[in-house]
Amino acid sequence: MTYTLRIAGDLAETVEMVAQNRYRVFLRWRGEIVAARTQAWRALVESGRVVEVGNG
Repeated sequence: MTYTLRIAGDLAETVEMVAQNRYRVFLRWRGEIVAARTQAWRALVESGRVVEVGNG
């Protein structure tokens, strides 16, 4: 799943969700795999700063 993460104003980054379990969400960001706590990822999505842009 591919998402756009709005950082500030018009600045945005594209991130791809690679895997997810109960504790962590693994994202590909700038070619690196990073992990975020599931609660933190959910808070970003609910805040509107993360927008789904595609599946693939």
